[in-house]
Amino acid sequence: MIGVWLSALTYVQLSPEPVVMSDKESAVIAYVHGDTIQQGMLLIQSLEATLREKMTEAESVLKAQALPLQEEAQELINYANSGQASADEIDIASRRVGEIESLLERMQYDAEQSFALREKAMQDTIAEHLTATLKTFSEDQGIDLVLNWGLSGEGVLYGTDSRDITIEVLEALNDPK
Repeated sequence: MIGVWLSALTYVQLSPEPVVMSDKESAVIAYVHGDTIQQGMLLIQSLEATLREKMTEAESVLKAQALPLQEEAQELINYANSGQASADEIDIASRRVGEIESLLERMQYDAEQSFALREKAMQDTIAEHLTATLKTFSEDQGIDLVLNWGLSGEGVLYGTDSRDITIEVLEALNDPK
């Protein structure tokens, strides 16, 4: 296996036609510290502040909607434990408390899903703005590739038109030579 891998790398390195770069010129590669961008980007700060406000509002609404249900459940539990309730009444109270628990869980789940959708929309907005800005900036500066470098992870943030070399690499890897 190692021999095949080394053969493939040798083939790629010694092939008459370069596999990745064109003969025109070298690629200009730049990087940004993604962590610094994330901390300093005003759009992110604004959207996160708005998201926090919406989350606080949603929590307040959820608490207000849940309070009467929680009070009802507590009253039922107190009555069932009072010693005055019959077996049938305890059974009815128990079922109702179960219904209330299910309602509260559903309300919590719905609130979490709503928050997740808002957070995804925020991330999509940020990504769209970042991509468009990096494209314009890179074209103006003659940069072909912008990498993210830092604790937030590494990866390509912007790149000019790429050339898919998957087939060529597979051919080189699978060449029995």
